[in-house]
Amino acid sequence: MRRYSALLATAALAASVLLVPNAAHADVKDAFLTVDFDQLARDRVAKLSLRAKSVSGVTSVRGFMRYQELTAEPYASFDLTRTEGTDNDGVWQAEYRPDIKIRPGYTYVDVVVTTADGLTRTLRRLMDDCYTTTISGFTSAPSVIDADHPDVTMSGRVLVQKVREDAPEPLAGGTVRTVTDVETTTGGDGSFTVKSSGVPYASITVPRQGQLCPAYQSASLIVNKQATEITAQIKPASTVAPYTRMAVDGKVLRYGAAGLVPAANAQVQVEVPSALMDLGGGIGTSVRTAADGTFHTYFTAAREAGKSGTVTARVLDEGFYVGSQTSLGSLNIRNISEITGFDAFPEPHAYGDSLSVHGTLLVKPDFTNVSDLPVVLEYSPDGKTWTTVQSQTMSRPGNFYFNTPTPVNKDGYWRARYAGSELNTPAVAPADYIDVKYRTQWYDFNASPEPVQKGGTITVKGLLYRFRDVAGPGPNAPVYVYFKRAGSTTWTQMAATTTDSSGWFRKTFKASADGYWMASYKGSSSYYPSDTPADYVDVR
Repeated sequence: MRRYSALLATAALAASVLLVPNAAHADVKDAFLTVDFDQLARDRVAKLSLRAKSVSGVTSVRGFMRYQELTAEPYASFDLTRTEGTDNDGVWQAEYRPDIKIRPGYTYVDVVVTTADGLTRTLRRLMDDCYTTTISGFTSAPSVIDADHPDVTMSGRVLVQKVREDAPEPLAGGTVRTVTDVETTTGGDGSFTVKSSGVPYASITVPRQGQLCPAYQSASLIVNKQATEITAQIKPASTVAPYTRMAVDGKVLRYGAAGLVPAANAQVQVEVPSALMDLGGGIGTSVRTAADGTFHTYFTAAREAGKSGTVTARVLDEGFYVGSQTSLGSLNIRNISEITGFDAFPEPHAYGDSLSVHGTLLVKPDFTNVSDLPVVLEYSPDGKTWTTVQSQTMSRPGNFYFNTPTPVNKDGYWRARYAGSELNTPAVAPADYIDVKYRTQWYDFNASPEPVQKGGTITVKGLLYRFRDVAGPGPNAPVYVYFKRAGSTTWTQMAATTTDSSGWFRKTFKASADGYWMASYKGSSSYYPSDTPADYVDVR
């Protein structure tokens, strides 16, 4: 005889007596409620039995039937009668015949116990009123599958039995569903054939439909797993600031019948040490590969700077695949340092003068309030090999200044560098090229005579000096002579000449108007430019 209580039929939903909260409980103890319902009995009667003890004594036991919802209004109520013992220690029973045509499926059975102290206690069970459904003659093929051959065809017949004394009958037009949600409909004799694909297991379910109980059948399969290879990289970098959003991109391949091909739907676990992941626990993040074998996932770096560890991406050993893993390398959480606004000046730089430098060292986000930051000033003649010229230690990030302790006499590159620490990344300023030039200066410049007769001759002359290690005249230097008429604001070039071997130039002009005379040396790659003072000549 196939008899079982509603509790056994719905073990997942009601594993023990359910006590319903009340404002105050009666003094009931050792209470136990059973609902015995035989789904194959012709009379289909539910038999309720309550065993309970009460110090004050049970005064009433009443049953209530609620259809499918705990909060539904009772569709039936009835008294349970004591059949054994006393009001203090007894058994109360009742029978109820549900109507499967009107209310198939789940019904909640509530039993309210009232005691002499005027308080109540409620116990609850779940009853399933449906016709028994079975799957007969189930077959599946093939018995061995892999990622290249994942299809499983399942066949059988669905039968329904309403009364124990009657033979099961075919279910025509019923629904049969695979684990991958592929559905088919049974034929007139209850038969079905359906295919499952893409997963390393196969089963069919006859879902609850109308007055029918659900049924389930799984296929017996052997899965030949294929070896995998995984590659992955972490972005944006291996050293990042706290709270940086990290992306992990990769691909999984499998050794299929045709060699290495994409592994679809492989589960990848990205394992991040707990100290490196915000709100983490070292578990990382899990994702499945797309049809082309690629996967993309994200996590957020932790808050605390100074932490380091190795991140790993691993294919789980499950389904169609043998697991594999790859290291994404070390992830380092550091404050990000940067040197901005770096400038070495003046440019070009006068030979033998001290060089001035300023810039700003930034450290972000700096939750740790870093201090004692060593910054060095470096020089390189070629931008490749660097020499430390000067250093200082900053108490906190901010502006810094340098003045070179010795004169600067060579062209070259200058930069500031912070070496970094366990908490901070290093930082280097963009190199600033400084062109060092010799100064020049005019001596004994003169436009004469003064005054001069109109139509007479004006002689303009001067001596150009260059200040190198040893100062001296500037020979063979190009010189431009300019004149500005009295009352005008415009200088006009009058002549171009060169200094002689002694650094002198001399040029004569016909006097035509009052005005100013000036000579200009425009400089070169090695020398600063220099202009003479303007000299006024009165023409009469």
